[in-house]
Amino acid sequence: MRQRKLKDLDKKYEAYSDLIVYEPADMKGRWSECSGGAPLYLEIGCGKGRFISELAAREPEHHFIAVEGNMSVMLRAMQKIRAKGLTNVTFVPVLAGDLSEWFGEGEVKGMYLNFSDPLPKNYWYKRRLTYRDRLRSYFRVLADDGTVIFKTDNTGLFEWSVLEIAAADLKILDITRDLHADPERNADNIETEYEAKYSGFGEKIKRVVIGRRQKAGRGGI
Repeated sequence: MRQRKLKDLDKKYEAYSDLIVYEPADMKGRWSECSGGAPLYLEIGCGKGRFISELAAREPEHHFIAVEGNMSVMLRAMQKIRAKGLTNVTFVPVLAGDLSEWFGEGEVKGMYLNFSDPLPKNYWYKRRLTYRDRLRSYFRVLADDGTVIFKTDNTGLFEWSVLEIAAADLKILDITRDLHADPERNADNIETEYEAKYSGFGEKIKRVVIGRRQKAGRGGI
């Protein structure tokens, strides 16, 4: 659903200036200045922030970068972080491009892709966040043992993404096509707003954890 643009966004954003990095490329290799040296995790497409706010509260020893291209939506996420009194989340209010322009080699410990836009037109496939070239690019900035965790309710996108993981010569570390029906896997799951809504309609939530193949290492990505 298209989000309504809020009025006076620039003014509203002033109250959250300490949480925002507008030029992420300027921080390449320097994100420890935000994290205080804590391990760095990245969510691309944080939406209204239910996931990232709960994860940051659960893991205060980690620092999280929340990326969101819709500034009206991201405002809601920042409000959640402020309301919880959290200091371990930094927001980037731009669309994610080549992450190697933002982060140094191995600077990110892990990534989350939650309910990414499926971009259903066939000619949009290279823009999907789980396209093989994008997947490879993530592992250029991830630590050697870093992972990408992808969740979606879209069966077509999920099955396509599984093939893209293989095409990128990456490894599936864990996979489920019905996360909420699996007590062990779902035990630590944090629902996004979208996930809570559509799982309530009976949609099955799929999740895959992606890592490097042992033989490849960073040099093979």
